[in-house]
Amino acid sequence: MKLTSWNLRGLNSPGKLRTLKNMIKMEKPQMFFLQETKCNGSTLGSILSRAWPGCQSVAVDAEGASGGLAIVWNPQTIFLHDFHASHHIIQATFHITGTNIHGNLTNVYFPQEAGNKIALLNTIEALSLSRTHPLWIIGGDFNMITKLEEKQGGRIRMDQENVHFKDFIQNNSLIDLQFCNNIHTWSNRRVGKYQIASKLYRFLITDNSVHLGGDIATAILPYSGSDHWPISLQWQRPGNTIKRPFLFKECCLTHLTFKDFVKTVWSTFCLPEGS
Repeated sequence: MKLTSWNLRGLNSPGKLRTLKNMIKMEKPQMFFLQETKCNGSTLGSILSRAWPGCQSVAVDAEGASGGLAIVWNPQTIFLHDFHASHHIIQATFHITGTNIHGNLTNVYFPQEAGNKIALLNTIEALSLSRTHPLWIIGGDFNMITKLEEKQGGRIRMDQENVHFKDFIQNNSLIDLQFCNNIHTWSNRRVGKYQIASKLYRFLITDNSVHLGGDIATAILPYSGSDHWPISLQWQRPGNTIKRPFLFKECCLTHLTFKDFVKTVWSTFCLPEGS
């Protein structure tokens, strides 16, 4: 299973459509989390039909020129149902076709205001009590950090919402997956003392996932077009004849040239068939 997530800051331009189409062609995800689509569901459906023919999607409309969320998936490999949506989250139950793996998915796009972030965390935690399966994967734009090392430049401190976020992860028995090739997923695209970069996007997964076996790897993808980098989660399940332990892959490369970055991402995701 492969899941990609991207805050694309609007999908109403030919450039973003080309980037999204190329990303889908190269990465071949089974599911895609989109944040800040900045369009309504009907417009998004028309765009996605060109970027990913045959896909299915569920979306939350943007409010004016901001917001907009979507989960997009390949119906031949994934089945999604039981949706719950609001301005900042889309939650669904999923089933991987041809397996006995079921779980819940949550695509998130957190607001800027500290109080609203905490309120949304409380809402997601309350919704989790009604989950139908133990496995839970949360991904998207959290707009928060969990430790000082996840931010570079600017004002660096653990504000109340960041502490609350860290507690949310611990209280819900979630694993904060670490990217194999870098830390920061957002940058203000400046250099030197004016540069600010943070880990705002991530994937969280319930710790009971270890019982399902297989390898899981997360990475920051070498596509841009904005100051937001897309992220990807790939879960390679073990074969039917070999029982393999669950493994979180990390390589923690924090200083890469763009050429090496592309090479690292490519090698990370060129996995054998069956993933």
